[in-house]
Amino acid sequence: MHHVTKVHFGPLLSEVRTKVDSKRPLLRYLVDKREGLRNIHPKELLSSDFSCLHSPFSLPDLLDAVELLVRFAKEGKKILLYGDRDSDGVSSTCLLAFFLKSHPEFSGINLDVMVSSESDPYGLCKEALVKIKKVKPDLLVTLDFGSSQADEIEELTKTGIQVIVLDHHEVPVRIPTHCALVNPRRTDSVYPEKKICTAVLSFKLVSAILFRLSEEFGRIYTKTTTHPDSGQKETFYFQNGLIIPKDSVDNQKFEKNSILPYPEDFVTAIPVDDERKLFYYQCSRIPDFFSGLEEETDLAGIGTITDMMPLTGENRHFVKLALESLTKLYVGDKKRKGLSELLKELKLNPHGITTKDLGWSIGPVLNSAGRMGKTEEAVSLLLAETTLDAKTKAKQLLSINEERKERTKRNMDRVERYFARKPERTSNEIVFCYEPDMEPGVSGIVATRMVDTYKKPAIFLAPDNGDARGSIRSYGPENVLELLESLSSHFLHFGGHPEAGGFSIQLDKIPAFESALYPTAKDWLSKDKERSSVHSIETDFTVLTEEMGERLLKEWKDLEPFGQGNPDIKLAIRNAKAIHLTPLSAGKHVRFHLIGSGSLKYMIWNKGEEFQKFMSEHGSFDLVGSLEENFYQGRTTLQFIVEWFGIAAENSAD
Repeated sequence: MHHVTKVHFGPLLSEVRTKVDSKRPLLRYLVDKREGLRNIHPKELLSSDFSCLHSPFSLPDLLDAVELLVRFAKEGKKILLYGDRDSDGVSSTCLLAFFLKSHPEFSGINLDVMVSSESDPYGLCKEALVKIKKVKPDLLVTLDFGSSQADEIEELTKTGIQVIVLDHHEVPVRIPTHCALVNPRRTDSVYPEKKICTAVLSFKLVSAILFRLSEEFGRIYTKTTTHPDSGQKETFYFQNGLIIPKDSVDNQKFEKNSILPYPEDFVTAIPVDDERKLFYYQCSRIPDFFSGLEEETDLAGIGTITDMMPLTGENRHFVKLALESLTKLYVGDKKRKGLSELLKELKLNPHGITTKDLGWSIGPVLNSAGRMGKTEEAVSLLLAETTLDAKTKAKQLLSINEERKERTKRNMDRVERYFARKPERTSNEIVFCYEPDMEPGVSGIVATRMVDTYKKPAIFLAPDNGDARGSIRSYGPENVLELLESLSSHFLHFGGHPEAGGFSIQLDKIPAFESALYPTAKDWLSKDKERSSVHSIETDFTVLTEEMGERLLKEWKDLEPFGQGNPDIKLAIRNAKAIHLTPLSAGKHVRFHLIGSGSLKYMIWNKGEEFQKFMSEHGSFDLVGSLEENFYQGRTTLQFIVEWFGIAAENSAD
């Protein structure tokens, strides 16, 4: 916590309630501060339903993908779904597989499902190509990779394999040809959202298939509006939930009486734009359309949270819909038996699954299988067909997750000893750690913790199957893919997101890579003019101890789900005094109360000894953290999670 150099204290609650003209001043103040939320209609901000979702047909190559899947499925040709090992890859693969296996339209489908494991290099590596060619599919669907692998895809298409790519990673200048590349980041994409995960793309594909199989597909609707100022009339045409040009209608040679009027009288609970409203109207005319899709939202929401997508726009709705679906799944008899049993084994709150559950319980368990080289175990659970099988597989997956935790702990112990021996290495622009006894599979987790500790971009590298695999994580807005690109001559493979990347490297290339890393990283970071050496904390409000409690939490609960792009509400407390201090886990963590805030518990994780030493030297202190509900052993309690403690100047901390 000594890395914090400045704390910006937010206004007092009383100030906001006095100055903001609203029935809910705290909520209004928070919404206005958040760029991704401030322009949303209040009803769309507070509620979510299927009317909030965009038509899938504006995604590039989406219709081509639908036609390929439907045709190959009905003709009994072999279809192979090949997904990435992480939670988004597993979620997107299982979402699509479950739909194709369970929908009566595709009964008897010739479908195989494969996923990569931690021992495989990223994407369509040579090992993956060997596996695919061995299966000999007529149609290959890659999920969560493929956009940057034009050579490999074209190698497959030359053998007669048709390819669909569902992916959301950065798109290079040269993209695969002779395949359906469904990626919202394509330069020719007109889809309203760019940052959606692959599990959401799977959902979009499923909803488009259902729509394609209905009588609503291809119908033309028309709407004429009068401009309020000029009085001029303008006519719009819609098809599959999208506005289309008039010449497109003329080219289809539709009979005038077959063009339908826009449903002006149709009312949605949440005000949305004309395209979304019409698509929702059309979908509502399809029997069982929404009831069939409701359960598909769960894996889309899990992928969104675990892949750190911004929780604004459509992503926000997907997560809210997923939480509703998962809560129903927990207490009811739904199709997804595997996910249902996992929720029970995790002992989550049956009265309401939360965003925290997705990010801290469900997601890590699904991710652990890939990290430990056992991705198939997660897939097997999610596709389980009987309750007994699901229960057994859920227990197995939790056991794998415990192995992952132990491996992470051992690696973190080694990292701490490494930097204790070589403290000078923490002074570089980027923190790098590699030793031959590091264990593979958890490099992303360890790299993230290095970033948290040293407040810098970090790379963690571990031996793996005769080579080494590394993970890089950003600290601020820097794009780690740019750094990896600059150093690509050292790698066997690399890829990822701007915030998080991975690579594989030969063991004998590591010394040369590290030597090149530091000067290259210095140049890379120097290009970021806004990068600051000051680590500051911005707080939303400054709160008095007596104001803490459930009543306060309820004032902004409608802003959930919290995550990327919509962070949890950060609170500051000044001149606090602690009582009833209780060390936990041999002093690693600590729990305490504050004078004036009743029975509310305050928690500090991983800094227990530092806090106890601080307390022995200071009578009062300042805190920054957040309020949250904690469900444990059947009870829900409120607690305050401390992010920072210290003694701050008026608007800074030394």
